[in-house]
Amino acid sequence: MSFTRSVSVSFAAALCLSTALVMGGCSSKDEGPSATKSSPANPLGLKGPSEKTFAKHFAVPKRKVSDAEAQEALALLSLGESSTSGLSWDKTSGSDGNYSYSGLVVKDGSNSLNIKSANLIGVHMDGETASFDRADFSGITVLDTEENVTVTMDSFSVARPSPAMARSIIEGLSNIKKIDDLDLDIDDEDMSFGAIGMSGVAMNSPEINLTAKTMMWGEDETTELSDFKIEDVNFEGTGEQGGAFSGRLGNLSAVGMNAKAFGDMNKKMRGSMGSPMGAMGSFNPLAKVYDTMAMDDFSFDSDFVSVEAKGFEGKATEKGGVTTIRQVSEPFVIKLKDDPKDASAKRAFDTIRSLEFDELVFQSSQTTVLDANKDTVELKDGLFTMKDGFKLSYNYGATGVKAMTDQMAAMGNSGSGQQMSAAMEMLKLNGMQLRLEDDSIVDRSLKLAAEMRGGTPESIRRELKVALTMAPLMAGGGAEGEMLAELAGAFGDFVQNGGTLSIVMDPKSPIAMSDLANVKGGGTSVADLGFSAKAE
Repeated sequence: MSFTRSVSVSFAAALCLSTALVMGGCSSKDEGPSATKSSPANPLGLKGPSEKTFAKHFAVPKRKVSDAEAQEALALLSLGESSTSGLSWDKTSGSDGNYSYSGLVVKDGSNSLNIKSANLIGVHMDGETASFDRADFSGITVLDTEENVTVTMDSFSVARPSPAMARSIIEGLSNIKKIDDLDLDIDDEDMSFGAIGMSGVAMNSPEINLTAKTMMWGEDETTELSDFKIEDVNFEGTGEQGGAFSGRLGNLSAVGMNAKAFGDMNKKMRGSMGSPMGAMGSFNPLAKVYDTMAMDDFSFDSDFVSVEAKGFEGKATEKGGVTTIRQVSEPFVIKLKDDPKDASAKRAFDTIRSLEFDELVFQSSQTTVLDANKDTVELKDGLFTMKDGFKLSYNYGATGVKAMTDQMAAMGNSGSGQQMSAAMEMLKLNGMQLRLEDDSIVDRSLKLAAEMRGGTPESIRRELKVALTMAPLMAGGGAEGEMLAELAGAFGDFVQNGGTLSIVMDPKSPIAMSDLANVKGGGTSVADLGFSAKAE
């Protein structure tokens, strides 16, 4: 037999074998474990931080300040004499570091700032810098005739500002000429505060009109954990391409949030030229980042699309170094309306409509367990669903997450490929399960593919089978080829018959991610991985 004929026969045999696997002749359809089916989680019924919580954040201790010290601080803040800055007022009173002002005004041509009253508590000197412990402003109106913008607030308060923050607030009020002058550069390390709040906010402009009942943020000085809430936000306006839009946010809040960890990571990210590796040293992936987080009653409506989110809830509890996080997302609904003018957005609309969806309804839930004692992460009961589309259940576990991030952080921005591989050795997969249940997404996708390619859904199925037949041959031998062959067979059955696609990886012992990425090298077997894939 010639060499050419021998190769042809071998290839034909392999092709027949792969075809048999895909077509179900030697299918592993009924072999191997089934991936776990997750159940939808019930709402957690969380509530945002109470008024008492923020009352504590805004509380400041009484400070004994001499009149001389207070007057020096007021002079440096340009609040001692009305003629020393652009800010003037009708009258003032107070003593011992506590002062009240009424009828405050700043004018620049036709632009103006008006404040009905202002109260400063604990005005003092911090070294050579003037500061105060708390400031409360009420009846605020900012008029920017150049931009045709008006902003009003019933109240604005700040507690425990840093000296730089206190100075910037007063300077901003004194020098305001247009709406952009309200911005504060709080990314500056010297700019900080213990609590800040606004109520009765309204902004009117040619582009957008917005109102908000409450926006509050406060940090506990002892724990350095933060609470925040935003309530009753409503907006309406006109988009860049024309067309009106409107929206609402009923509530967004968090309790016990570790904002400092995110802030430190952000600072380190900037200091490391944006390198994620350089920022990892400031973030513990196994730490609890909040106690509760909730959002409800969000909606957006435009000429092109409407969005409605019933709500999202997250609750984290920690005991003995083990943090359990439960997250539940209620239905997130997207409804398509008229075609958008933007070409790329219109293509997306056309694709969704070709799938025969007038609306998309998503929902999700999951539980994550972070064990700092064992350096493990376990995600269980993961569920992501699309109404009349699919149900995806997922679970996984990993060991060495903190060890890997610590190693990468130690490398900084100059780690070599070898060091990176060594760090990846520390991250091990304990197991993984995926369960995809068809709820008409297969038929919809095949119909869409047929419309795009020409032909029928059945012809697309046949083309896909041929492609799946060739996939194991391209992978070669070893575990990679075996896994791909099994996955191709299961996916082929799933496309042919719908039902459920079940993928499980249950290694005999935790397997390094670097070994998992190198299955082609032959050092890892399918038995070692505990891999199986099947259609049910």
